[in-house]
Amino acid sequence: MQPPLLELNNVSIARGDRVALRQVTLRICLGEHTAILGPNGSGKSTLIKTINRECYPLLEDPNSRIRLFGRERWHVFELRSLLGIVTQDLVDSYKREVTGREVILSGFFSSVGVWPHHEVTAAMREKAEEVLHLMEVEHLADRPMDELSTGEARRLMIGRALVHEPQALLLDEPTNSLDLRALYELREILRKLVGRGITLLLVTHHLPDVIPEIGRVILLKDGQVFRDGPKGEVLTSGSLSELFGLPVQLQEQDGYYHLW
Repeated sequence: MQPPLLELNNVSIARGDRVALRQVTLRICLGEHTAILGPNGSGKSTLIKTINRECYPLLEDPNSRIRLFGRERWHVFELRSLLGIVTQDLVDSYKREVTGREVILSGFFSSVGVWPHHEVTAAMREKAEEVLHLMEVEHLADRPMDELSTGEARRLMIGRALVHEPQALLLDEPTNSLDLRALYELREILRKLVGRGITLLLVTHHLPDVIPEIGRVILLKDGQVFRDGPKGEVLTSGSLSELFGLPVQLQEQDGYYHLW
């Protein structure tokens, strides 16, 4: 059997003088498309920073551990071929004039753009063109990032994570600030990636981000796992009213969920 994609055991994380995650235990397997849903301040961003090792657990519990693909320690270059991570911090770092093609190529170097000391091979260029086609953004190859819409930039950033052909993608608020058309296009891209066998781990506060292929939903509230289970059991009007602290009504249509 393959080891889990992600395994957290009794993990608590402090941000300043506040405990942002408290005794979180999770186990997510490859092929288990999962959404982690919660309001602002619920601990979603801290969870992402914990996974990519920007935050470390408190030492109060000797049994606390974080494992990716069965291992607690990784060389980042090894891990990139297994897990692609696209965070809002990474998206925000691309403010200078970098073309769409350079965004994709920069994934090979974990850099913001391509720099003179980087050796770009023919194989890298070929892979970049393949990813541009996959993400349906070939027309953006020579356009600078500072001229692109939010949706166009977001698709390029996901493409940047795909150059290493990872088994899984971790996406942080992928549809934030997108208009209706860009939202639809990105959802369709994500569905296409799932169809290619990539496991999707989606962290969001926006319920419509939960595409039909996602089967498991984890609700975070006040730094703890509030609900966890199959999508149809977790996404109810009652549980979401508790999660967001106000009465809501849930509606499902064509595999997508909306709140009223």
